[in-house]
Formats: sequence, structure tokens, C-alpha cells
Amino acid sequence: MSEVFDSYSKYYNLLYKDKDYKAEAEYIAKLLGKVGSVFEMGCGTGKHAKLLTQTGYQMFGIDLSGTMLAQAKSLGIDCTIGDVRTFRANKVFDAVISLFHVASYQTSDNDINSYFQTARLHLNKGGKFIFDVWNKDAVLAQKPEKRVKVLENDEVKVIRHCTPAHHIEKDIVEVNYTIEVFDKLSGKSEIIKEVHSMRYFSYNDIEKYASENGFKILHSEEWLTGNVPSENTWGVCYICEAI
Repeated sequence: MSEVFDSYSKYYNLLYKDKDYKAEAEYIAKLLGKVGSVFEMGCGTGKHAKLLTQTGYQMFGIDLSGTMLAQAKSLGIDCTIGDVRTFRANKVFDAVISLFHVASYQTSDNDINSYFQTARLHLNKGGKFIFDVWNKDAVLAQKPEKRVKVLENDEVKVIRHCTPAHHIEKDIVEVNYTIEVFDKLSGKSEIIKEVHSMRYFSYNDIEKYASENGFKILHSEEWLTGNVPSENTWGVCYICEAI
């Protein structure tokens, strides 16, 4: 998976420049409450961690992409290379967070169980684990469709074509990206092809994996809005407690 993110991490922040990191960090802070140390599983380029650090949290993050981590480190984030399924820090934190559907990249039962185990091993009893996933009800109701996203700045123009392949029997959407990058300064262009396999989950699915790995669900809600999840809710946030 690391090579997927390494290939386009140079353009990652441009592709998601419309993502409201400030609002998302404020949302997570409200869910976290008054805790000190936070372990972020899948910290990416460190934008959430930077904002949460400014709020007063002591952040530590891991990610598979070295190029993304380089950007996070440039922001002053304490982070290192690590797989969310196998990483062990040999310490515990007050809370664990895992954002932007990192959980949905865990496509097998072994993957998602290992993901939960990593979170549990880094928490004391009563610690919170906050993460978001693709919502099964919404995926089945809305059905993945082709999309095109175009973004540019003074240096590059990026056109991302998304073609999904839905494997209903596995609860997985295979997202095929073709990313066209045009360098305005040199006149050169390149095409990057990627496949992101994303698993979607029902509440019962998450409840099962959580309980099997030492957690109970405190609450679930629509990501960012806090609304009750529905067939129109693509991303659901789960707040779990270590038991």
C-alpha cells in the first residue's frame, strides 16, 4: 500500500485542498475531550496532527508512506514509518485516532482485526479509539460511480479520473485512479495509475470487530456533522472505548 501513496503524495495536498482540516480537527478535539497524548494511526501529511498539536494534544503518528511522513515531519510532527496492523510503540496513549477511512483500507478480516489490536495495545482501559469508515448502507444505496476531479495551482494541474469496481460479495469497492499531472513550469506531463481497495462496514460489522478486540462502541455518528447515520451518510465516525 505504501507505494500507492508514495506515487502521488507530491500532489496529495493539492488534490485535497478543499478538505476542511480545521473543521475536522475541531470536530475530533470535541470527541477526544481533555486527554494529553494521542496516537494517530495513518497520519499522512500531518495536517490533522499539526492542528491538534496547536490545540494542546501531544501527537505521535505512523504512516506507510515515507514521502507523506517527510511532509508531516516538516510540520514538526513526531511520526515514523509504521503499518497500522503491526506497529508497536511499547507505550500507551490517552487516545488513538485514525482518520480519512484508514480503517476501510483494511480489506480482510485479518487486516481489520489486526488494526483494532494495534489500537487496543496502545490504550489503557477506558481510553478512546476514534475512527471513520465507509458506511455499508450508503454504498449499497448510492452505488459507487465514475468521477472526475480537476485541481490546479501556479505550478501544476491535476486531473483525477475515478472508475470504481464494486465487489459486493466482499463488501469492497476497488477504486481505480488515473491521475494526469501537467507541470506548468516545465511543460512536462505524467500519468499515474493507482488502485485503492476500500472495504465498507455496517454498524454490526464494527461492533463485532470492536468487541472481539477489547472495545465497546460508545457512539457512532455521521462524520463531521454528528447526525444520525443514514443511506446518505458515506462516512461514519465511531467512538469506541477500551475495556
